[in-house]
Amino acid sequence: MSSNIRIPIERIISVACRNFMAFDDLHTFKFDEGINTVVGGNSSGKSSLVTLLSRALQSDMTKSRTGNWHRNFFNNESLIEMKFIAGDKEHYLRRVLISGTTSDLHLYIEEEDGSRTFYRDGQVIDYFRKLKKITTANDFENPRRDFYFWTSGKTNNVNPLFAKSKEIIRQINTFLPVPGGNIAKLHLVDNIIMALDRVGELRNLSSISGGEGKIIFLIAKIITVINDVEKEDSSRVILIDDIENGLDKSRINALYETMKSIGQEFGCQFIVTSRFANGRANPIRVKTTKIPDCYSRNDLTNGMKAIQNYIKKFNPNF
Repeated sequence: MSSNIRIPIERIISVACRNFMAFDDLHTFKFDEGINTVVGGNSSGKSSLVTLLSRALQSDMTKSRTGNWHRNFFNNESLIEMKFIAGDKEHYLRRVLISGTTSDLHLYIEEEDGSRTFYRDGQVIDYFRKLKKITTANDFENPRRDFYFWTSGKTNNVNPLFAKSKEIIRQINTFLPVPGGNIAKLHLVDNIIMALDRVGELRNLSSISGGEGKIIFLIAKIITVINDVEKEDSSRVILIDDIENGLDKSRINALYETMKSIGQEFGCQFIVTSRFANGRANPIRVKTTKIPDCYSRNDLTNGMKAIQNYIKKFNPNF
């Protein structure tokens, strides 16, 4: 393979793991094209699954994951298996880790003639370096400095770091109005973001109350991420942890319908996390009863001690 070849990851088909972070025993997750919503309560494993997806494809054999999960992840063997499409070919990956460090790495690639190409260990790492990376957007709500406008509570001023804000606004307007929404378009007036409603009234975007302003913020943030993907020539698989933080439940359907349109327009696969299943696109449930080992230590904060005492009420052997 030429060293200049860059291979896009079109989508992730499935991932399985055993004894990885929050996941004890064997867990398997399957993903569709478009939007996938990883659903579960607090400490159920949502963020662990996002980490699992990004960790599987890391071009590093020795990088260890820090954190406080069950002792199997640090002392025993962990397994990651993944199927994904890259360069229009199906790939199967098997990664074995001990104490978070890769000890064995296999990759099978289905060729057009039905044969399989096989790589192992260092060959896989070399191949990974040719893959366009997937994008993980953590802390999606913050910081707002990486967004195309700043919100002060009274006004919305364009972030001067974004010289092409007008183009981003044009892209946002492609998806307005959102289903059930009242805002038809955004306009840039004297460096301030203004919203035009369905009846023709123009007002400051910061004055928009309720969930519609939040949805517009999320749409714009997603488009900002996609612009970064295009700039960095990354794959169009995008992982977003806790996208719905602070969003009114009545607006969930509008958000996911709009994300579906964005995914179709830009050819993206989204894998996002949520605490709820109703109204979410392709909900994938995670549920683990394994308690992180950090709660069994003696040097706990007062808050962690309260959680430890609560756990002991239901599990005296903890």
